Amino acid sequence: MKKTLSVFIALIIACAGIFSVNISAFAKKTENEPLYKVSSKVYADAYMLINLDDDSFPVIAAKNMNKKKYPASLTKIATAMVVLNNVKDLKAKTTVSESALLVLANTGAQVAGLEVGEKISIEKLLTLTMVHSACDACEVLAEYVAGTVSDFVKMMNDWAKSIGCEHTNFVNCDGLHSDDHYTTPADMAKMTLEAMKNEDFMTFATTTEVKYKGLTLIHTNFMLHKPHLSYYYEYAEGIKTGSTDEAGYCVITKAAKDGYNYLAIVMDSPIRKIGGYDTKCSFIDAATLFDWAFDSLKYSKVIRMNDLVSELPVKNGRDADTIQLVAQDDVTTLVPVSLDPSAVMIKPVNAPETLDAPISQGEKICKADIIYGGKVIAKVNLVAAKSVELSTFLTITNAIKSFFGQKIILVILLLMILCVVLYIVVFANRMRKDKKRIAEKKRRQRELEEQINREYYGDDYLPPPTRRK
Repeated sequence: MKKTLSVFIALIIACAGIFSVNISAFAKKTENEPLYKVSSKVYADAYMLINLDDDSFPVIAAKNMNKKKYPASLTKIATAMVVLNNVKDLKAKTTVSESALLVLANTGAQVAGLEVGEKISIEKLLTLTMVHSACDACEVLAEYVAGTVSDFVKMMNDWAKSIGCEHTNFVNCDGLHSDDHYTTPADMAKMTLEAMKNEDFMTFATTTEVKYKGLTLIHTNFMLHKPHLSYYYEYAEGIKTGSTDEAGYCVITKAAKDGYNYLAIVMDSPIRKIGGYDTKCSFIDAATLFDWAFDSLKYSKVIRMNDLVSELPVKNGRDADTIQLVAQDDVTTLVPVSLDPSAVMIKPVNAPETLDAPISQGEKICKADIIYGGKVIAKVNLVAAKSVELSTFLTITNAIKSFFGQKIILVILLLMILCVVLYIVVFANRMRKDKKRIAEKKRRQRELEEQINREYYGDDYLPPPTRRK
């Protein structure tokens, strides 16, 4: 009986261990959407406006940022970066080959007029590439760096993938149209932001003109030149343009005004009659995006250090059963000029249900999203507003309560009690049966003794008197 009971209890405890296993779930992160909508008219089918003053480079506004587009000569950003990543001496010279020029014959590509056998520096070729968008300069650079254009294009694709461009495929180094030569505005933004880290690239990309063979070749971004009255934008700087019939008109450029810095990526913009003239809307779109941002947005402090955000219960805390969570730092971010502070919401992210003492003042607990207009515009760390010491008494008391408060433990205790009761019932029943059996045995023994005595003494036999208790 004891052995059976022990096995039964052991089986219950084993089952409890199995059912008390915790299972964790993981949520997938979603990509952040653009923060705001542009109120002005933008002609382009796809665009992005990026805040350069924030190291996370948030997308301020966008349209079709992940849509497949043809980059045209925006391709030359990748071309220049592969050259800069693989050539140490930019003053080194190379010789223009016949093959580099023949590939462009009858394509209508923009060229600088390089000649076979001409010796020219890598520095000059890069300047012609970024300022004049010279396709012949690209071909010569590709041969110099990789030996063949096809090998250079592979290096371009490898570089794009290495910086996270998952929707880009290059088949040439100059941007001439091919259905298999494509990217997205988001990928072009990644390439441009990476390129902007390179000082040499920025020198070439923001140079406004280059002299070559007695000619002054101006940057193809007409926003940089005052004579182009329709396009000139005084705050613009660089970087690259591109256009083909299939790609439309494209421009990637940056602008700075009053300490605010933005990068605009405009792709697949049309030509429209504006003021009675055929106008390349890529430049108009970029200016529109910049003006909207400069006029509509400003940096504002949306939360201050030690501002109260939330409160959480505390376990085992001495003289404290809750703790306040406050902002670790001031948070200043880009918001609409007409911001209503009461419309800003602070929402803790992945905050624990409870905290265990001890807790130190300033200890980071979780993060919080700063939300405006339904969009997360910034984040902040939440920290403990004060210290909470550990209570040993509460630790022991709560541990006992917690242990016996578990459903599985209650089930086990109930089953154990039932087992004990069952054991007592079975034991009592066994004792009763044993007592009855012993009494019956004694009775039979007496009857047997009486029978033997009668046979020996005859009918005169009298049984001995019963002893009084």
